[in-house]
Amino acid sequence: MKKKILISAYAISPVKGSEYGAAWDTVTQLAKHHQLWVLYGMSDDHMGDTQTLREFIKTNPLPSITFIEVRAGKVAMAINRLNKIGLGWFFYIAYYLWQKEALKAARAILATVNIDVVHQLGPIGFREPGFLGYLDKPLIWGPIGGMKVIDSLLLENKPLPTRFKFGVKHQINHFQLHSSQRISEAFSRADILIAATIDGQQTILKRFGRESHWLPEQGIVGDIEIDETKFDHIHQRVQLVWSGSHIERKNLGLCLDSLALIKHKNWHLHILGSGPITGKLKQKADELGLSTNITWHGQLSRSAAINIMNAAHLHIVTSIAEDNPAVIFEALRLGVPTLTLDHCGMGDVLCNKCGIKIKVATHDQMTGEIAIVLDHLLLRPEILADMALDTITCAAMHQWEKRLKLMDAYYNEAIELYGKSTISNNETLIILQNA
Repeated sequence: MKKKILISAYAISPVKGSEYGAAWDTVTQLAKHHQLWVLYGMSDDHMGDTQTLREFIKTNPLPSITFIEVRAGKVAMAINRLNKIGLGWFFYIAYYLWQKEALKAARAILATVNIDVVHQLGPIGFREPGFLGYLDKPLIWGPIGGMKVIDSLLLENKPLPTRFKFGVKHQINHFQLHSSQRISEAFSRADILIAATIDGQQTILKRFGRESHWLPEQGIVGDIEIDETKFDHIHQRVQLVWSGSHIERKNLGLCLDSLALIKHKNWHLHILGSGPITGKLKQKADELGLSTNITWHGQLSRSAAINIMNAAHLHIVTSIAEDNPAVIFEALRLGVPTLTLDHCGMGDVLCNKCGIKIKVATHDQMTGEIAIVLDHLLLRPEILADMALDTITCAAMHQWEKRLKLMDAYYNEAIELYGKSTISNNETLIILQNA
């Protein structure tokens, strides 16, 4: 049944990836079945930067979606200037204030529209749950992420500032999960909770005693396809691809160190993206003697990046912390199997048919294990051709057509639970009044 849904999606864009793209895919796919009112605060790089979405809406109207731009107040914008210069934690203060404005906008909508269900969609981090739980409506929160505690083994060889940063983050996470009354109330108020990862699902149950559904924030939009011609010359050269920001968290160095250990040289690595340590990583590749086998593509358009992924035989992910990177689902859609560390969302989404999962261990142990796997695949690259076909099959499990059915079920469940709760509260009130 078609519903009227109010969604808070702070960061959303028709052209950007990551959480922006996940929110965009979610609302545009839901709009196929429902009428949506979407609160948002940015579509570009910073709070209040909304020009991309505003221009897109002008030329590409979406009849089933009403976008409501929520403007942050002067105090929030002033605080967010600190975020712009790199003091990232100040974002959460500014975002907290933006959520206050989002609640006002939501109440204004409810004054004129009979909304059936409210969805706190994004960003996915648990630490700022918003205030939509104060509305007298069925509420879904999620997918919720950001609760992962990184295995200390993954930080052993990282620079001191990186280890310090993650150490502080872990302490803040622990404090907020166990001491924040507002976060605890948010988990309690929501009728339905959706966890972005299985680890997060377990954390929600252990800490808040609430069951939740597991559903990654990302899904597959578009046709699932595979370019089988790329396997014609796979024995001559295996095409590898790594994609992401060049920051310590993405851990490209692990990939480079692993490649330096392999015996066979019939490979070429395509590195997509850029970042503050690009120069350091290029120097490392030179020192390891890998540069002739690597192409550094830098930042590319989405279509150009997809073309490179489509021509690859194996995708490699080495991140030490993620929820569900969008590139995993892009690789699935194109029939490209992924080699990944067996943790975070990658470990949940990928199985042994579409992925090769490396157990989290010390840096040296992981580089050795990855090198053994790659040497085996370079010797017998036909394995990757077989895995590609299995990857296409696995990809179908994450298409939005299937996700829509799940989301519809979650909305119905939220409405039902809210109804039962309302009846129960009314009965209690009557008993108290008659006592």
